[in-house]
Amino acid sequence: MTLTLTAVTEQNRVWIPEYTFTEGVTGLLVDMKRAASVMRQFEKSAYVHQVQDGHYPHLTVQETIAYYTKLAEVEWSVPELLKTFDLITEARTKVKKLSETKRNILTLIKPYCSRHDWVVIEEPFHRIELEGRHVVDQILKGIERQGKSLVLLSSNLEDLLPVTDKIYRMDERGIHKLEFKDETATQNEEPAQFKVNKIQVKHQDKTLLFNPPEVDYIESIDGTVYINVAGVAYTSPLTLTELEVRLQPYGFYRCHRSYIVNLQKVRELVSWTKNSYSIKLDVEKTTLVPLSRAKLSPLKELLGIS
Repeated sequence: MTLTLTAVTEQNRVWIPEYTFTEGVTGLLVDMKRAASVMRQFEKSAYVHQVQDGHYPHLTVQETIAYYTKLAEVEWSVPELLKTFDLITEARTKVKKLSETKRNILTLIKPYCSRHDWVVIEEPFHRIELEGRHVVDQILKGIERQGKSLVLLSSNLEDLLPVTDKIYRMDERGIHKLEFKDETATQNEEPAQFKVNKIQVKHQDKTLLFNPPEVDYIESIDGTVYINVAGVAYTSPLTLTELEVRLQPYGFYRCHRSYIVNLQKVRELVSWTKNSYSIKLDVEKTTLVPLSRAKLSPLKELLGIS
């Protein structure tokens, strides 16, 4: 059982790449505009839940749950669902009087009751306070236990990390799986006898691993090194010099004492004054990286330009 995304092209560039999702829970890190396009496609073959989906404000919580279970033709106990959604004490409360967190949790009754094999949810933790996040997590697990597969769309990586390890990032270059390093390994383990070409970065309490071609540029600011990938800056435990040595075979160039650039992303060399230069990168948002005067000639030689 799979769910297929069809490629969408805008202005001769791939806006939405073709991709086939497999069973299970998949997180998709995506911007809002692409998310809207993805959801429009999936409406034909999956249940799609959007953040703006609401309820009838004058119904009580238990009336709302009873309505959607009847609509979906599922014979589930309303009291059990009130317990699952942590809404027992609010059972007789009208939806319009619920807190925002409780109201947003209640909207998940629709994908929970859906009879589709695939459920797509936009921003599952949208405007959910900390105390409600564990409830949403349990609801998503409940959907999965029904034998349904989930695609969770979010612009926030931290909203996907607690739910699944199968997380992909969508950008103009396609869909890429984010890989995570297990930091629980003991020091007594034998080192692996092979080399994996990944770039390690830190995000929250997680370690992410990127392929070198995914990196746009690297910068050092006030002693902290940042790896820039698709508009997001991740901190790196390595120094700029260490990264320069590691990435040079992949077409990276130390263009400034504080910058390393992926030469495959170079679009234009910009001359501001006789002694001031920048590199314009071919990325989604216009990005300029400083270029030292002494690095200009070697860079031109590398790029094969005069």
